Amino acid sequence: MFNTPSQSVNTFDITDVGYIERVVVGTTDPGQIPTEEETQAKLAIINRCLTEFPKGRIIGVERSFSVVRIGEHQVVLEAVVYHIGFKKPPMWLEESKRAKPNFQIDPKKVEQIVGQYE
Repeated sequence: MFNTPSQSVNTFDITDVGYIERVVVGTTDPGQIPTEEETQAKLAIINRCLTEFPKGRIIGVERSFSVVRIGEHQVVLEAVVYHIGFKKPPMWLEESKRAKPNFQIDPKKVEQIVGQYE
């Protein structure tokens, strides 16, 4: 196989990486098991990182597996962490990080706090 001038080679040089986004898919904390919607949202971020401009490349993968005993029960925690490298940080990713956090109110905790002052 000989390279001809008309063939273009699509190469990725690790030295071009100027920004790395770390995306965790799975469970790392037994107290916070992600819902299916949260998992799908993480996968959507990965897909967006790999398809939109500037396109990122997966430069590393961590796999985590642990068994935690909580009382009489055993909980299996599994997670895959994707390290996605970019030449520069995507604007859409930076904007989403600057967006306001989506705080949720726990009615039980509100009742406990209000109950203390009544």
